[in-house]
Formats: sequence, structure tokens, C-alpha cells
Amino acid sequence: MIIKNSVVLITSAGTSLGAMIALHFAKLGARIVLCDVNPSSLLATYRRCLELTELVDMVEIEDISLDSVESLFNVIESKTGRSPDVLVNHWTSLPQQSLTGSSSNSSFIQKFSMLASSLFMFGQVAAERMAIHQSGVIVNVVAQEPDQHHSDLDNTTSMVTGFTKSWAKELKAHNVRVGGVIPVTTHNYHIATNWSEVQDELTRTTEYIVSNDYFSGRVVSTEA
Repeated sequence: MIIKNSVVLITSAGTSLGAMIALHFAKLGARIVLCDVNPSSLLATYRRCLELTELVDMVEIEDISLDSVESLFNVIESKTGRSPDVLVNHWTSLPQQSLTGSSSNSSFIQKFSMLASSLFMFGQVAAERMAIHQSGVIVNVVAQEPDQHHSDLDNTTSMVTGFTKSWAKELKAHNVRVGGVIPVTTHNYHIATNWSEVQDELTRTTEYIVSNDYFSGRVVSTEA
């Protein structure tokens, strides 16, 4: 897919990685749409993108429900005249959880459910819109944030891999490609070490998947 002039929707755009992906695609000439449930961080990313391009919109969403996601896509179509060509389905990874630890199991289960729901809900709505036009790319991108020192990248990777492979098979007939990007599981990175390098590699790999018309059904583990 040619990125220039494409409409690219980026979820969790207020996060550190979400902002970098947004800025990178803005530099490539895409029409950027930012969304997040956090209004202050969303606005910060939006202002940074405005320094590079006027082709940027932001949409705050109240929650990750079907109604909210459907409404978001309707707003995008109203603003840009078409559905997103690309969905960067970006979310933070699961927290580390021990079967023998004393931390709350209910909290982990809730976060597991939220991650699965977020990935699936945006993927489902994007797939429905893209299938109508017989074109589109969905990239599932999951990574820990700089201050998230203990993440369960193994279980997160399994979830992303499962969604990516099954969606790619289903959507092949509609000319919609699906890929995934995640850091290698050996990384225990944070802001004081190699976060910026990992972040850059995740962003460039996302670009590669979008622009490579033969890439679908696979998850790339990036390493700085």
C-alpha cells in the first residue's frame, strides 16, 4: 500500500509509542487520525503532529465499546470522506503475573479481557469497513511503555499471533491484509536503557508491514 495520502487510524495515540508511530506516518504524508481514551495525552500527540502536517485529526473515545468504536469510524468517514485505509491497532502489553504470587488475579483477568476486547473490537469494525471497499491493512502492535517494567510479553504475543493469523485468513478474500508487531520477549526495557531504539524499530516494522503488499498473517518480533 502507498502510505502517502492514505488515511491511517492509530489507537492509543497518546502513549509514547503511539505518538512516535503517528509522527512517523505523518512524515510519510499520510492523513493521520489519532484516538485515545486519555484526552490530555491525546492532545499532546495531536499538537506534536500539527507541527509536521495539517493532515491530522484527533477523536477522543469514552470507552472501548462497539458503539464507541462504530461512532469513531463514522466520525472519520465524515471528516475524511472515507474509512481508514490502515488501522494501527496499538495497545500496551499485559502485566506480568505469577501463578504462585500474591498479586490480585482479578486485576490480571480484567486487563487480559480489556486487551483482547480492545484488539478485537477495533479489528472487527475496521475489517467490516475495509471489506466493503475490498482494501485495507490492519497492524496489531502491542508493546510495553517505558515505565512498565514487568510485562507478560509471552502471553501478549500469543494473543496477538492468534488474532493476526485468524483475521488474515478470514480477510484474504476481501483484499485486507493483517500483520502484527511485538518486541522480542527477552527485552526488559525502560526509559533509562534502550527504549528509544526499540520504539524506533517497532515503528519502522509497522511501516514495512503497511507498505509491503505481500505481508499478511505473520507477527514480527522486533529487536533494536
